[in-house]
Amino acid sequence: MQTPLDFIIGSEKRLAEIISRAEMEPLLRSLVTAGPLKASVLDENELPLCRQGEEAALRPVHEIRHALLVEGEPKGTLVVLFTDEANGALDALALLARDALQLIVNNNLKRMLTTELHTSVVQESYDQLVETNRQLSASEKRYRELAASLERKVEERTAELQKAYTRMLQQEKLAAVGGLAAGMAHEINNPNGFIRSNLMTFSRYIQKIREMLTFYQLRIAGNTPLMQLQQETDTKRRELKIDFILSDATELLAQSVDGSDQIARIVGDLKSFSHVDETGEADADLNEELRRTLTVLSSHKAEDTEIELNLQPLPLFGCNPGLISQAFFNLLLNALQSRKRGLKLVLSSHCFDNMIQIRISDNGYGIAAKNLPRVFEPFFTTKEVGSGTGMGLTVAREIICAAGGSIDISSTEHAGTTATIQLPLEAGNR
Repeated sequence: MQTPLDFIIGSEKRLAEIISRAEMEPLLRSLVTAGPLKASVLDENELPLCRQGEEAALRPVHEIRHALLVEGEPKGTLVVLFTDEANGALDALALLARDALQLIVNNNLKRMLTTELHTSVVQESYDQLVETNRQLSASEKRYRELAASLERKVEERTAELQKAYTRMLQQEKLAAVGGLAAGMAHEINNPNGFIRSNLMTFSRYIQKIREMLTFYQLRIAGNTPLMQLQQETDTKRRELKIDFILSDATELLAQSVDGSDQIARIVGDLKSFSHVDETGEADADLNEELRRTLTVLSSHKAEDTEIELNLQPLPLFGCNPGLISQAFFNLLLNALQSRKRGLKLVLSSHCFDNMIQIRISDNGYGIAAKNLPRVFEPFFTTKEVGSGTGMGLTVAREIICAAGGSIDISSTEHAGTTATIQLPLEAGNR
């Protein structure tokens, strides 16, 4: 006598029976690496199935909980803990992780159900097999639709994260431009100040020269005798200090021309740095890009800063010069801010084995060993609140990697930091 089919899809299935720790652990580990303090998967009794990350200790936390469903019923929970600095991008990451876990649960459940159904239908009659096949087809269709829906959701979340990341990069660029504009304004105001002062002085000189000419014309019109005219004009000349005015005016004009040239150089350096007239890829002299970047950052340099340039001749490198300059800007700004007094900055470059290598080293306060693995994480910063966005090194790495290269940060606390950039020449010839 055949045993009737009594298996009900999704009945009495616990989350621990559907998804393994080995499947959950890599996803939770990747999620924690992106920023959260801790991520855990709990079963329906709130017992942990898998967890990654560190305890929150005394730091205030923000908890996000997302249910994991089995056949529409909650059978577990994804719990993600953030610091109080959590933001929308991290919330989106937690939701994306939940969707990925849900997709694994659904696919595993489908495989389990298919296996169990197959075992049952082997013992059934032909009519029962036909009916089971019909039910399985309907169930498979439902799962295909669910998988397609989940895939669309994952794609949508990924697109949203990409947009958010693009906005963050743009905000970092605007922040850099704001700081640069403030520094350039200071540099321009210095020569502009004495040009304006010279022009005001020159305006007073013109008034005195006009007064001298008017005095002379009146005496001529009054038929003043020559000897008297000469005596009176000499007296008036000394009174108005005409000889000094003529001498000083020449010097004032020379100083003003020099100040104007200085402003033109500053604007020219800024224009060259920004590559405002260039679009897309171009052949760039990376040594020249470093020098230009140093020039536009001169306002961020302390008076006693010592800069050593060990720049060897480099072949031209095909890249987006504006973006490469942005990467150099972020790295050099970090170096210039690494120490308030007694800073020594060393820039070196050379080419070997078809590889361009650039090093930016400082003798600043360095980075603690526990923080070094996190320096490229978005929003991670050891600076005081309001002193940095935590995106400078992230943006620099994205730009260097997009150019086909790599960047490494090495540091010893209280001894300094070195950023090493490597760019294969073949990457610049793409």
